[in-house]
Amino acid sequence: AAASAPAAASAGTPLTLEAVLTSSRERYPQVLAAQEKIRAQSGKLLSSEGAFDRYAEQTSKSRLSGYYDGRYTSTKLVQPLSSFSTDVYGSYRVSGGDFPIYEDEAFTLDAGEFKVGAVFSLLRDRDIDSRRAKLRDSQIALGQSELDALLTRIRVQHDAMTAYADWIAAGEALAVYRDLLDLAERRNDGLDTRVQEGDLAQVYLNENRQYILRRRGFVVEAERKLVAAANKLSLYLRHADGTPRLPLEAELPRRWPNPPVLLDPTTVDAAIRAALGTRPEVGVLAADIERERLNLALGQNLLKPRVDLNLEAARDFGSGQKSRTGTDTIVRLDVTIPIETRTARGQISTAQANLARLDYDRRLLEERIDVEIRTLANDLSAAFRFVELATQEVEQADVLSRAERDRFAEGASDFFLVNLREESAANARVREIEAHLRYLGALADFYASTVQREPLGLGAS
Repeated sequence: AAASAPAAASAGTPLTLEAVLTSSRERYPQVLAAQEKIRAQSGKLLSSEGAFDRYAEQTSKSRLSGYYDGRYTSTKLVQPLSSFSTDVYGSYRVSGGDFPIYEDEAFTLDAGEFKVGAVFSLLRDRDIDSRRAKLRDSQIALGQSELDALLTRIRVQHDAMTAYADWIAAGEALAVYRDLLDLAERRNDGLDTRVQEGDLAQVYLNENRQYILRRRGFVVEAERKLVAAANKLSLYLRHADGTPRLPLEAELPRRWPNPPVLLDPTTVDAAIRAALGTRPEVGVLAADIERERLNLALGQNLLKPRVDLNLEAARDFGSGQKSRTGTDTIVRLDVTIPIETRTARGQISTAQANLARLDYDRRLLEERIDVEIRTLANDLSAAFRFVELATQEVEQADVLSRAERDRFAEGASDFFLVNLREESAANARVREIEAHLRYLGALADFYASTVQREPLGLGAS
């Protein structure tokens, strides 16, 4: 991976959180898969819109034998409209030859007949019908797929942020243990000289070598953890072709990202209010509620009688029978009254029950979000305080460690106590690293829970 890393990486340029978040947002496979789901749902929406596509019909009829030789051709263009479940149409029909009296309607003047008309639903299907319901359901599903994609991006960015923090923490810990080993190795040269000069017993040199071996073990374990953290981070840090890229040790930043911040109750309350309007889970549940309302409307629609009004105007042109001249204006009313309504009543009952259930789910979700954000805000404030305390502990441990080394150099301290102070200082530094890691983890949790797009690298909208 190192050979194919960007030039900036090979030069030791620190890897920033923004670079990681940009890479995971643009190249992480799960994010790309979510985008494809949106594209697939857009195709389904387009298919649903096809219910209102105009279409043409053509009918031709000819008698090949028998007493009558009548023939005709009819072409019709239909445009469905969503309002009142309306179909608007226009047609042209022309006939020739003789028809039996029971097919008198087939006759036209020699230039043919032009007709325009429209069919309106006045009760059932006026406000909602299966075509419009399917279209609306596809629109709802598209919105849900977009919300699912946002939820995926939030989770991925949250995980990328924590993986970045783990990598930094592993690098910081490795530096601490290397410094601890370096102290013992540099002291070993001085101890060796003093033993050879008879100023110090051999046991001190042997004991220091034991400390060196012990501290080398700390370094090996820290190196293992750094490699593991780098492997994890490589899932989110990717090359331009989408393949994982291992971050280099030389790319470790020299300071922790995101300076600590404190949250006051006003900020938390505002974050909760904003999250209730932006959390993808809330939007997905709202879409489910809208879908059940649609099902309820469809059930109520089935209870209504069907009353279809057909307005039509037709005129023949050319020469022929006098009875075919003039403009025919036709009004037709078709009425269908349902006698048994079990399908409608069953659909209404199901939709009402589902709406009641979803309302309970919505209330519980909002309560959980409220508790979740308050808990995370409390964790974040506590993590901030732990960072402050850990930093103060490091300062005190360093003072004691340096003082003990100075006393040992002057012969006023015990060798065991010097090593104890050094390792206590190193442990304090590790605890400070863990405090920073805990803080960044709490910060990532809070950003994800409150859907703060900019800190997660998702832009402002």
